[in-house]
Amino acid sequence: MNDVSSPLAEEASAYYNGLLRPLLSGRKFLIAGPIAVGLGGLARRLTGLGTERPFLIAGSEGTGALPTPEEAELHVLGLASSDILEEHRNLQQVIDNLPCELRRAIDAWDPTESASFILSSPLAASRTAAPRRPYGARPAAWAELEDKVQIDAFWDAAGIERAPSCIVAADYGAITTAAKALDRGLGTVWAADARDGTHGGGLGLRWVRPGDNGRASYESLRGMADRVRVMPFLEGIPASIHGIVFPDDVAVFRPVEMVVLRPVDGDRLFYAGCATAFDPSADDRASMRDVAYRAGKALRDTVGYRGPFGVDGILAEDGYVPTEMNARSGAGLAPLVAGIPDLPLAPLCLAIIQGEQLDYRPDLLERAVVESADAHRTCAGWAVTRTAFGDSGVLEIARDGDEYREIGSGEEPHGTFQFGPSVMGGFVRFVLHPTRIQRGSSTAPEVVRALRFADRELGTDFGELDAARDLRR
Repeated sequence: MNDVSSPLAEEASAYYNGLLRPLLSGRKFLIAGPIAVGLGGLARRLTGLGTERPFLIAGSEGTGALPTPEEAELHVLGLASSDILEEHRNLQQVIDNLPCELRRAIDAWDPTESASFILSSPLAASRTAAPRRPYGARPAAWAELEDKVQIDAFWDAAGIERAPSCIVAADYGAITTAAKALDRGLGTVWAADARDGTHGGGLGLRWVRPGDNGRASYESLRGMADRVRVMPFLEGIPASIHGIVFPDDVAVFRPVEMVVLRPVDGDRLFYAGCATAFDPSADDRASMRDVAYRAGKALRDTVGYRGPFGVDGILAEDGYVPTEMNARSGAGLAPLVAGIPDLPLAPLCLAIIQGEQLDYRPDLLERAVVESADAHRTCAGWAVTRTAFGDSGVLEIARDGDEYREIGSGEEPHGTFQFGPSVMGGFVRFVLHPTRIQRGSSTAPEVVRALRFADRELGTDFGELDAARDLRR
């Protein structure tokens, strides 16, 4: 990995900082999100563009360094949640009905009510707070595109090839009849609708394997859905392709591997982050970029979309097959811009969504991000665990054969393993050092090894996990 920014990356960073500073300088922002640690980066990015010290509302602290008092006014709610979906919904409920003490603190920070409100929570839908006008909020029509029983119609209208599927009522007989017709030998995937709101992280998905009658999967889905999408389970590397819709163009970036692991039994898939070490073939890369470009153009033409989006799918035996649309900023954007630390991507996306009339130069952004993402690869993964950690820590690890272990005295580490608390118990993050990354290879097997290390050394219970197979090589 080359830590020196390229001339193109430096040009893009300078241009977009210069573009946004006159727009944002002197403004105040009230920002809410599920994890305080995650809000710190946005707060620092905004103040670097000249905004006043922001007010942050977080559901929980998270693992890592909290924003300092100099960086932001931070209020942590201490919300308890059983999963990430509940985490976002609990935050939304608080924002919709702010406690009197918190409202008074906001009013003391912003007595003229001049601040704008940013909800940094992709699975929540609140738009105002206390009351402060929203900034960069998604219209309902955009969020509805994340409904897994609606997106297939979008692919069809945009002329984007997809896997066969069937949308049926949340009825056991209807679902299993569709599953029998669609199964290609590896079982089927059942996805709940968004009746109760957007869901992510695999919470509304069930992989019903060959030989499973699906009764337990049905029972777990019927309480959260009126309709279910059934499609064949596809072997291949889960991958996303991200872009940004501008008023008159679409910028499209390079593929990102989604680290989706498979427990050896049961009907759940295990989302464990994303990374950019993996390389599809040149033809597959071009196909994925074409899918993203056409999807972005259709988003703009059909619902007036602006801002970042991501297409999730499978790089299956016959090519890339899109399965989901994330009409928002996705986790894959962070590794894409890891090599351009001064690029103000989050504020830029907020300005685009807000409809600010600026000279965005989409081609400059696309070229800079693609060039940097190709040069600066990431091999990492993260996960929440029911195992609670009272403290946070970072272990330096090395790989011996097929396993990771903590390094010995004087030994050069291959990577790091971070652990700490989360509202669901604990949180872990594995990062392989850039010099150890094997370009082109899937990240998922490395994350499987890292989670085995966590089970052995930290007492977590991730259990035996498998990675997807790359059928295109």
